[in-house]
Amino acid sequence: MPDDKIRVLIVDDEPDIADVLNEAATGFGHRTAVALNGVQAIRTVREFSPHVVLLDIRMPGIDGHTVLDHLKGSPHPPAIIIVSGNQDEQEARELLQRGAFDYVTKPVDLTCLKRAIAAGAGRELPQPAPTGIYMYQHETTARVSPSQTTRP
Repeated sequence: MPDDKIRVLIVDDEPDIADVLNEAATGFGHRTAVALNGVQAIRTVREFSPHVVLLDIRMPGIDGHTVLDHLKGSPHPPAIIIVSGNQDEQEARELLQRGAFDYVTKPVDLTCLKRAIAAGAGRELPQPAPTGIYMYQHETTARVSPSQTTRP
């Protein structure tokens, strides 16, 4: 029987934050893996084949910018959701233009994270509408939406 769970790779150099994101993604019903640095992230992507990567930007050594560029250059790149404590709008725009799927700021709103992961994996997450009909509308969690950027 095929495993239809969304595979999520969490990349953060702060173990406590990685643990919180891992617990959240597992609680959403996803399969997860954790990498605590850029080198581990690149290796784990090859081994785990995630649908979605939750990527911290500020990490020692190989930072999130380098990991993003590496992953976007692969034949079947995962959706990359930046999870950053930095609320710099210019940086958010730049990362979205370079191919990040979404930009989520810390502290993370778990409802928004759940929606971003589902959207990144191409899965719809039903939301109750006033009519009782369920519908999905992707909401970016950053102050800058992907529609405000020009993607390559």
